[in-house]
Amino acid sequence: MEYSDKTLPLFRSVVGNPLFDRERGTVSAEFCCPVDFLPFSGHFHGQPVLPAVIQLVFVRLLVSDFLQTDLQTVGTGRMKFKGMIRPDERINIRVALKKDGELWQAVFKLKKMETVVTTGTIIFRAGS
Repeated sequence: MEYSDKTLPLFRSVVGNPLFDRERGTVSAEFCCPVDFLPFSGHFHGQPVLPAVIQLVFVRLLVSDFLQTDLQTVGTGRMKFKGMIRPDERINIRVALKKDGELWQAVFKLKKMETVVTTGTIIFRAGS
């Protein structure tokens, strides 16, 4: 599955209302992907797991909403995928943003219950 602006409604349909803390530069939300969520198809048959790239799309979506602009990914930092995200699991996502010149550094963490499943950093440039 390719990510494009046409697929944004698909992602937005599973993300709850984001909470923006502009003073702290953070955004957080919860998402829960049903078993028929398109990115699960083929990853893996009979044992659906949310692909890592789709988790990164959720980060980008939240940062874009926070900054109220389109984004270009210009780099990444260390990423750790420590657990699997399966259908119907409630995932909390938190992103802390820091501006560095023209770039934004997004440090993120995805948790299910109290267990961290994914962490990392993505560097964005505002605008398309």
